[in-house]
Amino acid sequence: MSKLQANQYIGNGFSAYGGELEVLLTYQDNKIQDLQVTKHHESEMGQWALNELPGKIIAANSAEVDGVTGASATSRAIKDATIDALKKAQLKDNK
Repeated sequence: MSKLQANQYIGNGFSAYGGELEVLLTYQDNKIQDLQVTKHHESEMGQWALNELPGKIIAANSAEVDGVTGASATSRAIKDATIDALKKAQLKDNK
């Protein structure tokens, strides 16, 4: 991945089906500005979560959203990766 821009953070999660999953979080002024899944190995079923969940997380400004039915492992991995990235963002904000 190329160099991160200001206010961008990488988070990692793990799906029992697809393995490692990575997100790129843009976080500024205590708000999730953008969330992109940048690395995954998910199946077609997992695509539902990959397409739907980032928008839900941005809208809620939190990873505490309902997962996507039929793609629970991928949903969990995206939420875990988002939480990982948010922790990094909040650590930086507290320095």
